[in-house]
Amino acid sequence: MGRTESFASGYAPDPDEFDPRTDEFVSKERNYIHFDLRLSEARRTGLSFTPQQILTYDFWPLLAYDSVERRAKKDIAGNTYFEEKVRPIKFAAHLDAALLEWYGRELGQRYECYLQGCDFDNSVLAYRSGVGDNISHASGLFEEIKYRGECTAIAVDISGFFDNIDHHVLMTALREVTSSKRLANPDFKIFEFMTKFSWVEADELKFRLGGRYGRRGRICSADEFRRFVRGRPDSLIQRNPNAFGIPQGTPLSGLYANISMVSVDQAIHDYVSQNGGSYRRYSDDIAVVMPGLESADAIVSMISEVLRSVGLTLSGHKTEVRQFTRNAGRQIANKPFQYLGFTFDGEKTLIRQSSLNRYYSKMHKGIRAKIRAAKNKGVPRDEVYLRELYRKYTHFGKSRNFPRYAYRAARDLNAPEIRGQMRSHFRLFKAALSHYLDRAYS
Repeated sequence: MGRTESFASGYAPDPDEFDPRTDEFVSKERNYIHFDLRLSEARRTGLSFTPQQILTYDFWPLLAYDSVERRAKKDIAGNTYFEEKVRPIKFAAHLDAALLEWYGRELGQRYECYLQGCDFDNSVLAYRSGVGDNISHASGLFEEIKYRGECTAIAVDISGFFDNIDHHVLMTALREVTSSKRLANPDFKIFEFMTKFSWVEADELKFRLGGRYGRRGRICSADEFRRFVRGRPDSLIQRNPNAFGIPQGTPLSGLYANISMVSVDQAIHDYVSQNGGSYRRYSDDIAVVMPGLESADAIVSMISEVLRSVGLTLSGHKTEVRQFTRNAGRQIANKPFQYLGFTFDGEKTLIRQSSLNRYYSKMHKGIRAKIRAAKNKGVPRDEVYLRELYRKYTHFGKSRNFPRYAYRAARDLNAPEIRGQMRSHFRLFKAALSHYLDRAYS
């Protein structure tokens, strides 16, 4: 089965890949606590919704918390400082999420059909099935740089992407993707939920409910919700008052974000390709590769102008420009280029040092917490259950942990130097284990 290839990693799926599926829809298992009960496997299997069910459906408020990531940075003098990146996450109740997931599959098929008629289909890399992951996308970009030899690579980041998506722009794009002059009523019902969303802050909710929180497999009963969450003068429910912004964290958020960018993707792709370059967008990360050693000012200015036309702006401090040249048969960069968690200098591909630092930081915190909990429960030192720590933080563990991810990246990127980065991880793990055991049981 043929695929349409381009420098941008990913591919344009063949039309028959998006025929309606014959298998039953099974909603993802979600184990968090929310306003409703978790869905059983039987209830998640074969789930579907009629237009009338969607129109009469009552959504619970989203549950909100801030995901905080502490990153080590270096200033011009080489001094290390720490920067916190805060992502406001809002996630839906169990049945609400299943509905959005089901609807997203249906809308996603329409979006994929739409992309088949666009020449930027290979440039949209995130929130799509069957187009690879960040490792394959990084590989595609680095291979293009190698192929071009002398070229300029540019990476920019959209500031507050989800929080600033313009509702009118999104509505216009939805009508274009669905070939509708006006959204069907069920589509509009979902649109209203995603744009006029309401939420409750998790910390405020726990404080308000106290011992009532989570007693029966859900945050609270429907009666307690009416009495303590919604029905008081100081209601905890907040609503988006703006004509922009969608929640980050629902099953539909990524697809809606992609659809809102169809005019942006088309405009940037057209400009870049007409000048012999390539364009990629992975959610809010944009990468452009241009032939030759060009000034990036015109490209960055063009991207900024296109984004402004839909109410978005660039994160100026995250703009990165790298020039690659050939010298004595070697490709050299003026500085390693960073993309999707990796760096590339023309020859070597490495995992970003900040990603390694986060892994080791999480490893230390996880080991310390596990041993401290065992000590507090009176578990003897030689009976502390360590298998979970080995699974989470070493190459002996489950396939989705960081060391296994790193070794897969080394293989898929043909970068043995990444294995070198991980060479000491097991020794450092055992050292941390001994340190915290000694400290707890001395």
